[in-house]
Amino acid sequence: MTEPRDNMINDMVQKLHYNNPLFLCYVGHTCCPVEMDYVVKEHWHEEIEYLIVTQGVFHYSVNGKQIVLHDGEGIMVNSKRIHANFSPAGESCEFRYVIMHPSYLSASPYIEQKYLAPLISPESIDYVLLKKDDWTGEIIEDMLRLMRKEQEDGYELEIIECAYRAFRLIYRNLHSALSDSHVSSVYDASFKAMLGYVREHYTERISLTDIADAGGCGKTLCAKLFRKFTSETPGQYLIHYRIIKGAELLTRTDRSVTEIAYEVGFTGPSHFTQTFRDVMGTTPNQYRQNRTRDADETKMA
Repeated sequence: MTEPRDNMINDMVQKLHYNNPLFLCYVGHTCCPVEMDYVVKEHWHEEIEYLIVTQGVFHYSVNGKQIVLHDGEGIMVNSKRIHANFSPAGESCEFRYVIMHPSYLSASPYIEQKYLAPLISPESIDYVLLKKDDWTGEIIEDMLRLMRKEQEDGYELEIIECAYRAFRLIYRNLHSALSDSHVSSVYDASFKAMLGYVREHYTERISLTDIADAGGCGKTLCAKLFRKFTSETPGQYLIHYRIIKGAELLTRTDRSVTEIAYEVGFTGPSHFTQTFRDVMGTTPNQYRQNRTRDADETKMA
């Protein structure tokens, strides 16, 4: 996750933009008002992700598992896990997060081999739910203290210190636990390749065969993996991804609906408008007007 854009719809695959490019960590705080959409489609990155909800409800999907986080709860998403998240429509929420590259937990080759490698391997846990009433409550308390603190001199050392404490607790309690996901690392890699293909070629006319070929699998397995990780068919995922990219262009540019429709891969403005209404609950023009009004009100506040 990166700092949300104006319309609160993000797109991130693998690469993060850190607070400091010389320190591979990102600390952030996001507020999602009722009238805004926050959607991050399926993605993955090497970094370990900690997120804690401080108001409202927030939804996650990690390797196809649906998770609902409430106020005071959080999650640790392991390295290279396919995940997505979003705020419920018509509800506000707020959350804080720390995203750190696992290399900072490798104090020596011995530490990496004995402790880190087993925890971030594909066969290990996909995520850890953080709740105040069990052993993970200590992680929530520690992370919130860090997230709310002013970033003064030595803050980076505190981040590493906090990450090591969380690492110790997770290892002590869960180092032998395995995710209950039955998708092998081979299938995981295949799905990532197909996801990457869709994101690179969504503006083009692509078929189920094209997507399956990108993952080196048949159409049946392709559809099964998309259902597993996204709860959508490949076609549904492609359409929803095009709509999200169209929503970004509606907010950030003054291009016409017709231009945007063709740019994000639709056959024409009518098809784009109808699909946009089905997915977003409003027309492209209404969406643009609402976002422009929200931005003007924010500037005046």
